[in-house]
Amino acid sequence: MPLMPSARELLEEAIKTLGKDADLNHLHSETYSLVLHYRGEYYERKVDDFISSMKVKLDAKTRDSIKKAMLRPVTVDEIEYSNFMEEAARRISQTFQVVSGKLAEFVAENALINQGLVHGDHYVKNVERTDIMLLHPDSRTLKKRHRIEIKNVHLRERGVRGLGFDGDSMLGFFIDAGEFSESTVQIIDDFCTQRSGYCYVPPTTLRQISTSGARFRPNTRFASDMFAFVRKGKVPVS
Repeated sequence: MPLMPSARELLEEAIKTLGKDADLNHLHSETYSLVLHYRGEYYERKVDDFISSMKVKLDAKTRDSIKKAMLRPVTVDEIEYSNFMEEAARRISQTFQVVSGKLAEFVAENALINQGLVHGDHYVKNVERTDIMLLHPDSRTLKKRHRIEIKNVHLRERGVRGLGFDGDSMLGFFIDAGEFSESTVQIIDDFCTQRSGYCYVPPTTLRQISTSGARFRPNTRFASDMFAFVRKGKVPVS
């Protein structure tokens, strides 16, 4: 049995629950919840297997007590883990990071598809160090392109300070407004202005950023803005 479903399978499961036209933030939240759900199931299976392998017969109450203790959150070196196995379970942690990152890309692509854009015609993925590249008017008569770097739930301010980002616009599902310091906002603003792009942030996070920049927009605008770029060759300015 795999550690958890693939990113594509998780996206499809979320769409079945919310519908194909679900808001991209709701869809991302649902897929992220599914990742946490399947991670929890994985740990429960491991605990059940461990207890079952014990050569000592245990009554139901004792088994439940041991299981609860094994699944209790722990803190190691000031870092909190969901249970004592998480720190040691490198495989599931690595899988979690990879799948979680891919989900952000798939959710973004799903938003483009819902706008009627077609992969290979109106956009391509993972080329020239960027996650998604929009094509105006299409791949056969290409005149302009717009690159999108996709972030999941964290910005990683140090990376923004050092390298900028590999795109003309940035789309993220950021959950921590505190990552957007005044200097970081200015860096992103300047970067996006130079490239005629925008930084797309969840509306709830955007409202919490103390100093929001001129090039910051709610990520609910992302798909319609990219549709406009494909049609007109530029991202709407208002």
